Amino acid sequence: MESLTEATEPQLIGQAIDGDEAAFNSLYALYHDRIFRYVLSRVHRGEDAADLTQIVFLHAWRALGRYRPTGAPFVAWLTAIAHNVVMSFYRRRHHPEFSIDEAAFDVRSEVDVEHLAEIQLSGEHVHTAITRLRPAQQTVIKRRFLDNVPYSDLARDLGKSEGAIRITQHRALLALRQALQQEDDWFEEESAA
Repeated sequence: MESLTEATEPQLIGQAIDGDEAAFNSLYALYHDRIFRYVLSRVHRGEDAADLTQIVFLHAWRALGRYRPTGAPFVAWLTAIAHNVVMSFYRRRHHPEFSIDEAAFDVRSEVDVEHLAEIQLSGEHVHTAITRLRPAQQTVIKRRFLDNVPYSDLARDLGKSEGAIRITQHRALLALRQALQQEDDWFEEESAA
C-alpha cells in the first residue's frame, strides 16, 4: 500500500464502509494518536484513555455504514464519537476529574505537599471554569492547550478556518478569565465572612 496519509483517507473510508478491515486498520493507525490525546485530555488517566480510545474505534467500525461525508474531515466524526464515549464514561462511573488520592507525589519525600495540593486545587478550579464554557470553546481550549494541536490541524479537524479557531480561542480565553475572576471574588467574599 502507498504511504499512509490523509490524502488516501477517502479511498480508505470507502473500502472500510465496504467491510475492508485492512482499510479500517489503516484509518485506525492514521488517527489513533489524535483520538487518544483527545480522550486523555478529558479523563486524565492513561489506562482509561487507552480503553476508551479502543471503544471509540469499535463504535466507529460498527457505525461506519452510517457515515456520510459532509465536507468535514473524518477525524471530526471520530472526535464526535470520542466525545460521546467520554460522556458515557462519566455518566456510568461518576468518575471525578481530579482526585487528591491519585495525585502523583510521595508524602514521605521532601516535596512540599501543601504546594502540590494547592496546584491540584488550582487545576480543579481551572477545570471547573472550562466546563462552564460553550462546547465549541471547551474543545478549542482543550485541544490547543492540553493536546497542543496547531491551529491548522484544529481548523481542519473541526471543519473551520484558522481565523474562526483563533476567534473562538480568544473569546474562550476571555470567558475563562471572567469565570475564574468571578470564582476568585466569591472565594474571597466567603473567606472574609
